[in-house]
Amino acid sequence: MENLLKKLNNFYEKLDLYLQSSKKDCGVCGECCKITSVLYVHPLEMENIGRQVNNSVKMKRFRDFTDNDLIDIWGGKSGHCPFQEGDLCGIYAFRPYQCRVYGHYDYKGRSLPVRCVYRGHAVRYDSREELPLYAEFTALTEGYDILLRESAGLNTNPPPG
Repeated sequence: MENLLKKLNNFYEKLDLYLQSSKKDCGVCGECCKITSVLYVHPLEMENIGRQVNNSVKMKRFRDFTDNDLIDIWGGKSGHCPFQEGDLCGIYAFRPYQCRVYGHYDYKGRSLPVRCVYRGHAVRYDSREELPLYAEFTALTEGYDILLRESAGLNTNPPPG
């Protein structure tokens, strides 16, 4: 587990370096955590956040909020992200993959808030597979899924048929 978490954080560093090429600085308005439509948080990322936060109440709120699936955090009945502190992200250093690429990449060219400094400068994408380093991220998170199945005693290679 520790090895996977270390790989995840190394991946985040690599992704952040990749995204620096946009030459845009976030306007720090916090709009992305208030009005965007959906976000996916992988269980490995949830584990990483939980270890960094070390606050069971906040993590329960975040787990309930995300339901570990798509979360409607902007304008929906769920409210805003529990880790939003004013206009800033309280978990910025270990925020999930989707939070990192948001702004730089604009889902179908219509998901960025009006005040976002990236609006009009972002790369349009239609599927997650088009996001930067997504295949590497997927391989890393699949390692976590395998680890969970093994620790639960489940066969990771069932017989064909």
